[in-house]
Amino acid sequence: MALIKCSECGADVSEKASMCVKCGCPLDITKQRISDARKNKNKKIIMAVLFFLAIIIVSFVVFLMARNYKSPGETAIRLVKKDFGKNLDVESVYYNSKVNGCIVKFSVNGERDTATVHLEDKTVGYESIMDEYTEKSNNAVTEKEKKQYSQQAVEYMDLYDILWKYQLIVGGSEEDEWEKIK
Repeated sequence: MALIKCSECGADVSEKASMCVKCGCPLDITKQRISDARKNKNKKIIMAVLFFLAIIIVSFVVFLMARNYKSPGETAIRLVKKDFGKNLDVESVYYNSKVNGCIVKFSVNGERDTATVHLEDKTVGYESIMDEYTEKSNNAVTEKEKKQYSQQAVEYMDLYDILWKYQLIVGGSEEDEWEKIK
């Protein structure tokens, strides 16, 4: 048989008794207060556990977001590596927030190239490909071929903003806002 404390006088009373032998307080009130106190304690424990779990979940989400965030330079390099593989030697990366793009100077197997990377739509243009169009145009036999390759070179240059490189080299002005990030 367990003893409980009377809620009025604090005397030890059998839990099976109907009232306190010392002050006459009905034990139903005491038992209700004990029950309420246990419920409040359980609620506090549950709230503490839920708060702790919420902190863990939020921390995990923040960790995943931070881990998956790629800087503009990392994103640009990853896109160029998709085309050239992991043997890519990156010399430098420039970023322009106004155009949301990067210029990546790199070499693969000793061959140097420059890429213009549009980060929004994740497209990449290469100076070497434009040079191929220019060379085909210069070596064309007929006027029709020369015009065709020249047109392809201009379209490629416009599509991938190959002239970004020249804005960087020649201009470097505040309007261009090219920032070296690697």
